[in-house]
Order: sequence, then structure tokens, then C-alpha cells
Amino acid sequence: MKLVRYHNSPLYNSSVSQATLRDEIDRLFDVAFPPLNTLLHEFPVDLYQEKDAFIVRAELPGFKKEDLNVEVADGVLTLTGHRKTEAATDTEKKSTQERKVSRAISLPEHVQVDKIEATYEAGVLTIKLPKSEAVKPKQIVVEVK
Repeated sequence: MKLVRYHNSPLYNSSVSQATLRDEIDRLFDVAFPPLNTLLHEFPVDLYQEKDAFIVRAELPGFKKEDLNVEVADGVLTLTGHRKTEAATDTEKKSTQERKVSRAISLPEHVQVDKIEATYEAGVLTIKLPKSEAVKPKQIVVEVK
């Protein structure tokens, strides 16, 4: 019986020949469970569209309103959270913990940038991006004769 290697993975590289069993298992674990350092600077974001606006919802638990920054420049919405905490330990030494997360989202062309609204409640940042009048759906009354 001949064994055939299964190669249906995004991280498979056909130029590498005869990987060891350990390499294959490591690759499979990296696909299933990405390394922690690749996830440190990202947070969950939901994007959806309503009749009059685009909505961005970002989960940022543990941050205060003052720790958050929302910026729009060149058609890109950038969400940044920066938190720094200091705590004294038993031996009178100070310990500092710093966390910075950031996410950039490309915006559609038809957003009224001057009317963007952002609210932060219970660890969820909600940003409302109003659509310009040109792209809002319009209802036309049809007469039946």
C-alpha cells in the first residue's frame, strides 16, 4: 500500500521537499491555533450596513473611553486602544503593564466623514458612518392606472 501525503492547507509549500513528521504536526497546529503573538494587536470587529449608514462594532473590553482613539484619514478608519497600568508589588517595586491594539479598515467612498459618530459602552465601541445622500436608497411611488 502506498501512502499519499495530503496537501490541502494554506501553509503548504511544495518547494520544501520531504518535511519531517514533526514539521507537519507543527504546521497543522499553527493553522488550527495561530501563534499568540500574531493575535496580540487585533480585536474582533463586526461590519454591517443599515439603510442610512455603515456600522462598525469593535470589542475592546478593559479599555476606558479615554484610552481609545478613532481616526479617519485617506479613506481609512483607524481604531486604536492604548492602556498603561502601574501596580505596586509587595517588595515596593512598581510593575507596569502596557497594552496597545490597533485595527485599520478601508472605508467606502460614499461616507460623510464630518458626521461620523462613535459611542463606547460595556466594552463595545460602535461607530456610525453615515452614507452620503447620493447612495441612500430612494423610494419611488408607482401609480397604477
